[in-house]
Amino acid sequence: MARAHVDIELRWGDQDAYGHVNNVAYARYLEEARVRVFFTGSARERTGMEGHFRGDGPDGPKMLVASQQIEFLGVLEYSEHPITVELWIGKLGGSSLELHYEVVDGAVPERRVVARAITTIVIADGETLRPARLSPEGRASAEPWTDEPLTLRRG
Repeated sequence: MARAHVDIELRWGDQDAYGHVNNVAYARYLEEARVRVFFTGSARERTGMEGHFRGDGPDGPKMLVASQQIEFLGVLEYSEHPITVELWIGKLGGSSLELHYEVVDGAVPERRVVARAITTIVIADGETLRPARLSPEGRASAEPWTDEPLTLRRG
């Protein structure tokens, strides 16, 4: 599969009163993975997507979250081992990207997915905040990272 891999350290404060990573922390992990793939280019793989979906100035294009679904599959305990967020594009639209993720527990030797998620991102004009078509360069950079979409248990 064409996936970008982002390793993220857990923080002590990510835990809740039950002693496991709180569900709210997962939204931050997904956000961090998006930033590293689309803004800083600091995933394990160089995707070539950085810079194509946002502008450096205030009037440049913006990536806006239109919707997000997270499906929790297992409990994640705090650990010194980072999690890995695997990210790929499940669907490319005219002005949107459907990002798909699997969150993998790094504290166990076998691959254990603790959550799956889908985020719909809309590329918007920086001044009007209205949807803007993906540029040909942006679409070309995203196509190699497009793969089979997830099917979550509840839609």
